[in-house]
Amino acid sequence: MNGKVCGMALKASPENTIFALDIGTRTVIGLVAVPEDGRLRLAAQRLVEHRRRTMLDGQIHDIPGVAEAVRAVKKELEGELGFPLRYVAIAAAGRSLVTRSCHIEQETSGQEIDWPEVNALELAAIQQAHRELAAEPPPNGQDFTCVGYSIVSYYLDGYPISSLVGHRGKTIGADVLATFLPGSVVNSLYTVLQRVELEPLSLTLEPIAAIEAAIPENYRLLNLALVDIGAGTSDIAITRDGAITAYGMVPVAGDEITEEIVQTCLVDFDTAERMKRELIRGEDIRYTDIVGMENTISCQDLLARIDPALERLAREISTQILAQNGGRPPRSVFCVGGGGQVPGLTEKIARHLELDKNRVVLRDRRSLGQVLMVDGDDQIPGPEGVTVAGIALVALRKLGHDFIHIMVNGVEHRLFNAREFTVGNVLALTGFNPRLLIGQNGKNLTFTLNGKRQVIFGGLSQPARILVNDREANMQTRVAHGDRIVVHPAVNGADARVTVADLLPPPATITVYANGRPVETAACCYINGQVAEPSREIPPECNVEICSVKPFFEWLAEHLAASLEELEAWEVLVNDQVAPPTYRLHDGDRVDYRPKGKENRRWPVDKLITVKPGQNAPVAEDRGENQGTQEILPRHPEIPGGNFSSELTQSITVTVNGSTVNLTGRSSYIFIDIFNYIDLDPSGLKPPIRLTLNGKEASFTDELHDGDIIEIGASNRKPGSHGP
Repeated sequence: MNGKVCGMALKASPENTIFALDIGTRTVIGLVAVPEDGRLRLAAQRLVEHRRRTMLDGQIHDIPGVAEAVRAVKKELEGELGFPLRYVAIAAAGRSLVTRSCHIEQETSGQEIDWPEVNALELAAIQQAHRELAAEPPPNGQDFTCVGYSIVSYYLDGYPISSLVGHRGKTIGADVLATFLPGSVVNSLYTVLQRVELEPLSLTLEPIAAIEAAIPENYRLLNLALVDIGAGTSDIAITRDGAITAYGMVPVAGDEITEEIVQTCLVDFDTAERMKRELIRGEDIRYTDIVGMENTISCQDLLARIDPALERLAREISTQILAQNGGRPPRSVFCVGGGGQVPGLTEKIARHLELDKNRVVLRDRRSLGQVLMVDGDDQIPGPEGVTVAGIALVALRKLGHDFIHIMVNGVEHRLFNAREFTVGNVLALTGFNPRLLIGQNGKNLTFTLNGKRQVIFGGLSQPARILVNDREANMQTRVAHGDRIVVHPAVNGADARVTVADLLPPPATITVYANGRPVETAACCYINGQVAEPSREIPPECNVEICSVKPFFEWLAEHLAASLEELEAWEVLVNDQVAPPTYRLHDGDRVDYRPKGKENRRWPVDKLITVKPGQNAPVAEDRGENQGTQEILPRHPEIPGGNFSSELTQSITVTVNGSTVNLTGRSSYIFIDIFNYIDLDPSGLKPPIRLTLNGKEASFTDELHDGDIIEIGASNRKPGSHGP
């Protein structure tokens, strides 16, 4: 980075100096001055160029990159001065500028009017302008922040007056021209300052600062225009009748010329920037193009190549001046800023405004003798050093009136007092991370349990807690000078977690019904087909099965105290369907069995099912008219390998907890069958359970008939169950 320094530093201290920064598109200029009799005496200054294009059109794009240049300026100034710099005056470019005029009147106390009363009047006018702007549809949905204002006129008892201080009257009033920029522009400036441990002393608009230095108040009776031509933007201010009457901006400036050189000479941007600056000398310019060829071009030839870009820039600036000045050219135009130094630009502006070329002039540091005193040689003498001096002057003249102090989580912040602040405004301007205000609910856990989709919801987040002066508040709570804001960040909810033990609580059993009688059966858990320990967590999107430890036929043999061979003499159904020997029982399954040839009124089919160990596709023996034929029974959709009978079925209609339920597909039904038709898992019911059939207490094995009325009481449910 390049650094430039003035002569020997004056005797200065943190208490008697003003530090100003002009954060531009191409450079950052820092100035430290000592106030003396309404003027500033230069103590130290530095100019540092950005290493890369961290800003475009006056807008910060790369916050770390801009902070790097600001840090370099601050460090070098502190090294020369011998003390740290903490507070700084800054200005914002007029990108996306919005202006509002406002008139306000207030009654006085009848006492002599002092400056605090005048300042309160001005701030009330700014706040009214902000409210009027907020009531309009925001451009692009943006929130605008006031960055500066100008007093057009004061009024005492309805009559115009140049100053209110010291007078007495019944009412005071003011016409104020307030300027607003998108909150994102201001927030990015504040973020840069925070990264280099600086706090804002003053905030203004760049054309306000430039006109403060370049056009003294006694000149403002004339209709004049000031144009601050930087690298990315050209900011405009208009004066008339002793006041600043309008502000404007065009998003074109010196970079337009640089980019034209890039295209016409085939060089990189930095080389083009150097060539543009050398135009001032009027000599031949040597350069190396992008293919490595060394070239020489005369000043006249280069000016001829960039003439179209100069014409566009002059035309854009002149058009904006006319728009802000009611369609008429001003009496004279003052140009400041490094981008205005290209030879021929002021003459072109004069031609477009139909002014004599001597009426459009370039102002530099030599014209600032009334406001800025320099001992020795000025190392930044050109027009690029005018705006930073104006920023310091604005801070001097409004010192202590523009900012309020608010504590946020124990840290003091200085905020430009140009609006009615809420907690939300303050947190946005102080760089508080908005993500800390919104907690996230824990992640849900989704898996399949015994063929049914289960969702275990994550924990709910705890919202952020906001206190203002130790009282509960919210983002809309208004705050004022001296208030203390404490924000307790939101707490995220815990992710849903379920273990095998949660699904299979001690003593790890399930209940099955053997010929209608409940039997406690040892159970285990399978996750994606693998046995899982009780401590294992259920992973997302897995398949969980809670089932008997032993396969169905082994369990039945143990229950009947019979061998597997002896079971060949038995007919067996699971949930009225044939199950393969490898099937593992689930909670609530019904196992009906009988010796072959024995009648049972609950047996749902007239077909005798022969089930042999290891047989996956049982067949039906028809004892009716089609004796001797075999038929493969339709496969049951829920039990692997299971079959069901389609003969001798009937349908009945019952009422369950007030809702009508149709039972179909079987020859007879018992109470527990109802759970196949409603969204309630009987395994999830825990004592006490209320079961009634037609108003009387019922059991799971009671037979059902058409028109029955059933009531089932609710109880605690297992994790993930979805009862009514």
